[in-house]
Amino acid sequence: MIPHETIDEVRQAADIVDIISDYLTLRQAGRSFKALSPFTQEKTPSFVVSPEKQIYKCFSTGKGGNVFSFVMEMEKVSFPEAVELVAKRAGIDISRFTSKNAGEDAKEDTRTNTLRWAARHFHSTLERDHGSPGYAYLAAERGLSATTIKSFGLGYAPPGWDHLLHAAKNAGIERKHLESLGLITENRQKKSWYDTFRNRVIFPIFSIGGQVVGFGGRTLEKSPDTPKYLNSQESSIFEKSKLLYGLNTAKNEIRSSAQAILVEGYMDVLALHQAGITSAVASCGTSLTRYQAKIIGRYAKSVLFVYDADPAGKKSMMAGIDILLSENITPIILMLPPGDDPDSFVKREGREKFLALSRKESLSFLDFQIRFHREAGAFETPELKADAIGSMVRTIGLAADPVRRELYLQELSEKIGISLQALNEVLPAGNPGKRQSAPPPPPPGRAKQVKPIVAGPISVLEKTFVKALLESTAYGNVVLEFAASHEAMLMLRNPAAQHIFLHMIRRYHEISADPDARIDVATEIGLFGRPDAEDLATGLLMDQPVSNKWLEKTDLHGDSARRCLGMFLDAFKNLILEPLLDEKDRLMEAIRTEAETEKEIALSREKITLDKKIRTTALELSEMIAAILERRQ
Repeated sequence: MIPHETIDEVRQAADIVDIISDYLTLRQAGRSFKALSPFTQEKTPSFVVSPEKQIYKCFSTGKGGNVFSFVMEMEKVSFPEAVELVAKRAGIDISRFTSKNAGEDAKEDTRTNTLRWAARHFHSTLERDHGSPGYAYLAAERGLSATTIKSFGLGYAPPGWDHLLHAAKNAGIERKHLESLGLITENRQKKSWYDTFRNRVIFPIFSIGGQVVGFGGRTLEKSPDTPKYLNSQESSIFEKSKLLYGLNTAKNEIRSSAQAILVEGYMDVLALHQAGITSAVASCGTSLTRYQAKIIGRYAKSVLFVYDADPAGKKSMMAGIDILLSENITPIILMLPPGDDPDSFVKREGREKFLALSRKESLSFLDFQIRFHREAGAFETPELKADAIGSMVRTIGLAADPVRRELYLQELSEKIGISLQALNEVLPAGNPGKRQSAPPPPPPGRAKQVKPIVAGPISVLEKTFVKALLESTAYGNVVLEFAASHEAMLMLRNPAAQHIFLHMIRRYHEISADPDARIDVATEIGLFGRPDAEDLATGLLMDQPVSNKWLEKTDLHGDSARRCLGMFLDAFKNLILEPLLDEKDRLMEAIRTEAETEKEIALSREKITLDKKIRTTALELSEMIAAILERRQ
């Protein structure tokens, strides 16, 4: 278990803006940063990061949290694993809290740890004697260096049926985890299990942050009946349509150059990176998807397509052009010599010739489309040409920027000899706006959590109470001390608010023995253990601080603390009185509608008693609050 003090240290050492910038394109907006939400499709940025408070809030989906919450969302890992990832980024060694011995590894039940173990197993197998067929293929046949093999974690699965299964048993990995990740397959007739990957070189596939999420396997069998490539089965962790092979390694170079090189296969990525062209990524055995383009758009303004020049490759690039334009990314196409792919070309010609070719021979997407339609015979008759032109105009119509659309239309007009007016007349019919697609599902880590039944929307009083409680930690433990001593008097109706209240009280009890101990609220958000509580807390903290609402010119630290305490105590008082006032409203309505005189008299007496209780309680609370504030002057 990672101690609270260490979690605080990691959180304070890691800048949330720096971490989130690895995943999103942040743009400064005043004292905060904004980005398009990674949780939904949107055109106007609603994702806000506060460097001052070290939290984020997505106003489209309501999600929010601290740096650990964000890493958990994006990497689909547990809280301790998120802390470990952030610690590595911050240069803090917490291995003494996270390292496990073999016995503890045997009990590990997370899928991420099983994937990590499997990747290490495949790689170590490759480096042993019985991995020689795999090493011969990668090194001798495909020309990969030992450095490339190691840096990308390549591995090997031997031909046997249960090599991985036996190794997992010896390591204490439960079979159910191998099964859920598709690492083993069931033989239902024999009621037995066997390794999914056999006699294959293994390519671990990583998330943006470097977590193993799945595998690709290239067969060494010569049989035509054996699939050449085999990928991990789809799961909440491994979704091919949302992954780009090599992006964890390429992202910094892509951000620096503002361009990604998009290729088709694992070997293309490896060969280019080995040659020093480190902005190459591949789309994991699928055609480019809208989600992958959205990810690329966080880092790059343009994409250089370097697919095979065969009909299938050209067709894939035509579809990819539409997808990239709809995400405001400029597509550029490089056609390699016939028979070449990026792997073969760069190994034969080298880095400099590849770069020179890309500078000299790259085509704009319009030039590529015109060439594609001409080669397909689509310009041979007026009817066919009109259809081809309509298709290109529809592609242009996907560009969100009206200025870019106009410039593309002008370029197309010049290239094909059709007036701009005629093209504009085609555009409305082919430009229904940006193509609509279903928004991506929420990250599985969130989607599978059952949201608690909420008794009702959170009240203004509860918001003020929780906000003041959280903000008070910046000024010491005065508010927490009062809240802890009066915990029994209060029950918040909103479950998320009540959860935050109880969590903060528990944390206060843990540190109260040390008068100098403080609670870092930005760290605590990640420890709430409930997404709705994290979302509520970050939303409240993104608002203007309660202690700033009545600021004067002399706003000293003590003044802010006293205002925060006063706001909290006022909300506390009203929350205590609220159920009594609700009961009074109920009685008054009952009196108004009661037809029988005797029952009406009984209800009136009950109301008189309640009125007295309300006055007494309000007076006692006011006196108590006044005394507390007097002591704090």
